[in-house]
Amino acid sequence: MLNRRRFIAGTGAAVAGSTIASSASAAVDRNQGQGRENASQFDDRATVIAHRGFAKTYPENTLGAFEQAVKGGSNDRAARRGADWIELDVHPTADGDIAVFHDRNIGGQTDTDGKVYDLPSDEVFSAEVLDSGETIASLEEAMEVIPDGVGVNIDIKVGSEELDWAWGATDPVHYDRPESGQTDFERPEEELEQWKWLQPMCDIAAQYDNEILLSTFWEGALWALENEIDHDFPVAFLSWYSNEEALDMADEYDIVAINPPMAAIKGTTMFDEDLYAGETDVDIVEEAHARDLPVNVYTVDTWHETEQLIDAGVDGLFLDYSEIVRWGAL
Repeated sequence: MLNRRRFIAGTGAAVAGSTIASSASAAVDRNQGQGRENASQFDDRATVIAHRGFAKTYPENTLGAFEQAVKGGSNDRAARRGADWIELDVHPTADGDIAVFHDRNIGGQTDTDGKVYDLPSDEVFSAEVLDSGETIASLEEAMEVIPDGVGVNIDIKVGSEELDWAWGATDPVHYDRPESGQTDFERPEEELEQWKWLQPMCDIAAQYDNEILLSTFWEGALWALENEIDHDFPVAFLSWYSNEEALDMADEYDIVAINPPMAAIKGTTMFDEDLYAGETDVDIVEEAHARDLPVNVYTVDTWHETEQLIDAGVDGLFLDYSEIVRWGAL
């Protein structure tokens, strides 16, 4: 379903390298987010993924953001570049509904305080986001406003205080992170009770015709999706500070993509040798492509980062601003 150099098979192969792509001429596809079948192979340089609905352009993870993010042409030269995919984040509410929001605690960005999974649905869905007039959306509401021809990357967050980030598939390690409590679990399968909310989430997503990609930082979620949750969706691993861990996850689980940060990409000025100390010889793009897995990088904020990442061979870009792909394409 997901092919290297293109997120979705059959929508046109991308040309590797921004220099080649930049020199090609093609007519601008002016469709308004209803499908991407007419995109030029020369301009379709990397999949444009609207991170939380282009989070630094619109109020993130809101219906208004998703509606605006899909408007525009489907190649990088378009006067307004629409999203090929929408990325959104989900948590369960205390009532078991699926809320579209990034942080565990909604107090930092809304007029209501508390953790999503501790609050009743009526409080969550009435909370105003960033003084925008938009309230936190349910997953159903979000899917309703995203056109069928636009993919949806559902970023799975958590529904429990106990859960920590990925373990490391070959050598379980607990990572002490201030935003998450220390886990009491010793193996990802022990977390199953904490991930049962993924079943209603998948059931909601299955009602729509969009291409769906599930992604997560949590190994417990990977295990549950592979072994216990009834669904047919492809799954990606979101990595952070270890390329070796990302490759372990790819070898351990049936994932279809690796989504690392910019700091993980060798050959770019963003590569962080301190963060990846001991792994500086690991080329995550090369290793992932050798496994026939696309690499989709977060979160890209400038045209210069965009061009370096395309030249490095990445397949998808999580963007907060859609316009940054235009400079290199022109």
